Amino acid sequence: MIYFLLAIGLILIVLLSFTIHELWFKYVNNRIIKIFLFPGTVIHELSHAIMCLATGTTIKELNLYSSGDKGIKYDRPKVPGIFDFIITSAPVFGCVAFIHLIPRVLSNPIYFKTAYPKKLHDTFGGFLESLHHLYTTVLSNLVTFKEQFDISNIQHILFLILMIIFTVSIAPQKQDIKYLITGFGILSGIFFFIEKFGVQLSKNSWVVFCTRELWLTTAITLTILVPLLFVTLIIMGFAKVYTVTFGSKRSGKGSKSSSPSR
Repeated sequence: MIYFLLAIGLILIVLLSFTIHELWFKYVNNRIIKIFLFPGTVIHELSHAIMCLATGTTIKELNLYSSGDKGIKYDRPKVPGIFDFIITSAPVFGCVAFIHLIPRVLSNPIYFKTAYPKKLHDTFGGFLESLHHLYTTVLSNLVTFKEQFDISNIQHILFLILMIIFTVSIAPQKQDIKYLITGFGILSGIFFFIEKFGVQLSKNSWVVFCTRELWLTTAITLTILVPLLFVTLIIMGFAKVYTVTFGSKRSGKGSKSSSPSR
């Protein structure tokens, strides 16, 4: 069940980062956003490029300053579907790798006590239990962040900025979301049935280590993205209200002054 939980977490990360990315580029000056996200954009596009090379896919154009359609262009992969997923999912794991490293490089300025899920039953009830565990983990991380974050501490500020940059930079192109959702779902199903057929992956120390670290990073990434989306929506809402209220007043004044005098 842990594999389904990881798949759900990664899908949520993809959808949240995409939504935030789209909102920022729609309502904020594009140049400012590009400069702010530049480190993440470089990792995002390089991740695509590395997987293109690994799958033998020809890169037609690579621009490390821009993301999306202007970032990288490549020929149709030799094995459509599978290679499409590998190439499109590369930035997810590329940016997640940096999210995993940032706390360690900065000596863990915020210490998240992210509990690894206990043995979950392979039933619908176990599935609901796994979702509840994901929810409580993110909620617990938010409380931890609120208690430990010190705005006067430069290390804490740097941690928050870097985490925001790399979590938002995960955002895929709109047409790639279908590959990511389908791919993560299929992968979790494959791992689930491999264990069902008697291959005990959970007893392999390397698999357990990778699963634990991916779970930890997934939970921390969601901890950043969830409140970031709410803050973005609140700011956009206030900006919209301000524009409608004061913009209409200015418009009204202009129309009144331009009317002919009698």
